[in-house]
Amino acid sequence: MNGVIDKLLDRLSQLENTRRPWESHWREVARYVAPGMAYHDMLEAVGGTAARPYGALEAPNIYDHTSLMAIDRLAAGEISLVMPASATWHTLKSSDPFAGDPDDEEKRWFDDLTRYAFRMRYNPVSGFTLASKAAVKGRAAFGTSVMYVEERFGQGLSSPISYRHVPLLENHLATNFEGVVDTNFRVFRRTARQCVERWGEKCSEKVRRAAEDAKRQETPVTIVHAVMPHPDGERATMRYVSYYFERDEKHLIGQGGYRSFPYIVFHWNREHQGPYCEGPVSLALAEIKSVNMLSKQEYIATQQWVNPPTAQRDDAPNAPNLNPGAPNPGLLSETGELLIRPIITQQRPDFARAVIEAKQNQLRESLYVNLWQILIQNPQMTATEAAIRAQEKGDLLGPSGLSLQEGLARMVDREFAILESKGVFRPGAALGAPQSLEGREIGVAFTGPLDKMRRAGEIVGMQRVLELAGMMAQMGHPEALERFDMNEMLDIAQDVHGAPRSIFRPAAEVEQDRAKATNLQQMLGSMDMIRAGGEAAKAAAEGGKALGATGPDGALDPEKFALMLQGAVGAGEAEDQMEQIP
Repeated sequence: MNGVIDKLLDRLSQLENTRRPWESHWREVARYVAPGMAYHDMLEAVGGTAARPYGALEAPNIYDHTSLMAIDRLAAGEISLVMPASATWHTLKSSDPFAGDPDDEEKRWFDDLTRYAFRMRYNPVSGFTLASKAAVKGRAAFGTSVMYVEERFGQGLSSPISYRHVPLLENHLATNFEGVVDTNFRVFRRTARQCVERWGEKCSEKVRRAAEDAKRQETPVTIVHAVMPHPDGERATMRYVSYYFERDEKHLIGQGGYRSFPYIVFHWNREHQGPYCEGPVSLALAEIKSVNMLSKQEYIATQQWVNPPTAQRDDAPNAPNLNPGAPNPGLLSETGELLIRPIITQQRPDFARAVIEAKQNQLRESLYVNLWQILIQNPQMTATEAAIRAQEKGDLLGPSGLSLQEGLARMVDREFAILESKGVFRPGAALGAPQSLEGREIGVAFTGPLDKMRRAGEIVGMQRVLELAGMMAQMGHPEALERFDMNEMLDIAQDVHGAPRSIFRPAAEVEQDRAKATNLQQMLGSMDMIRAGGEAAKAAAEGGKALGATGPDGALDPEKFALMLQGAVGAGEAEDQMEQIP
């Protein structure tokens, strides 16, 4: 086993060298933007907790909190646009681009599966809400963030998956040829007691003894979780191989595998194939530093202006007492002039404040804060103006939202891989797939507010075409309305607005009711004809009897009645001809 551990440590050393240029940058970003995240620094973390309150110690060195508030506002704005907790921000569909439109049964199954996925995620015990929020904030601050999606055993289908945000400094990532992250050597620390609680007898003897000793059970242990592609590639049942081992003891704790990559990596804007990228804070870091420097000088200038230093004669008998109401004998000359003066040179706190506010506005714009101030800055704008500004906001955040959705799509794939391994989609199961979808891959279609902004033009376009067709119908061309497929328009509106498919009745049920209505109409028409025919027969019988067109039994004789009608018609034609003679 030592040979395996040595190879893993060599690979970890390579990944550490690749990551090292990023580490100082991440710590600097954390200092000014997310000091609460910096406590995860491996040089200061002990037992998974902070050896010192890093954020509290850095707080005195931060003189302007614009960047701290801006990064929280940016993360909250992205969550509200892409994955709001109060809405269903994605649906499901077949990944096959040539599969055609799903039928009603498939759409309803996709809706049922989507509702289950959201109930599963937002179950408080799953940890998704906290993990996703930290991942989005870390992505905005550092450009890269990681979330671990793990299968939970023995929890049933109410919460089969757990989600945890993994601090960026714990991860050592690598990508494949396509630039997709497929390797992670996660280095983290836990106490000896926690390790034995998690792995039991699989821990090394040294760790187990420390856990049994009340004085040493909180001793930190460095653990490495290595996940990489299986050497056998696609032929292997598990696509990724996994190792847990103690770094210092070179002790292998466990070996296993995953069907899908368990670490979901979110990027802000990747312009290369590397595993790490920069976020908006990287571009604004110089501005953040300058604002902090100016704010510090503003504090100093304000203190000098409010409580300035003093100048006095060398032979002054006493040091001045500047407390309110304090007597200062000997500090007046014989002519009544003060023998002490405040030293005020060029202190201008107001000028410093004007420069700082200008830089703060630039910083807010760099971190997209201005996009969330639409209604606050101008509460009197019309609904049309608000809609236009909202559309602009969606356009500006579109690229960022798409990169976030790329990570979320990988998360959904990971979730369904876990659910499939649990047999959730088997025929007869609670979420058994329709026969038409067996063996087909499932994909995700995002329907959050950002996506609705993109597709809002479809609804507006349909409304305008309908208005034009209505005008044409009023102008004497009603056939214009006959060209519309109302069912298709409703399907498009339901898809754009993200409404559940359950608001529509099943197509088969609608067709069945339509057939019943048609049959009923035909029956009513037949009854009208029978009723009309019966009344005509009764009138003909009475008229025939009056004209003598009856048989010996008193019933209407058809032949006699026909001859009489023929004669009547002939007489009528003759009368018409006589009327035409001049």
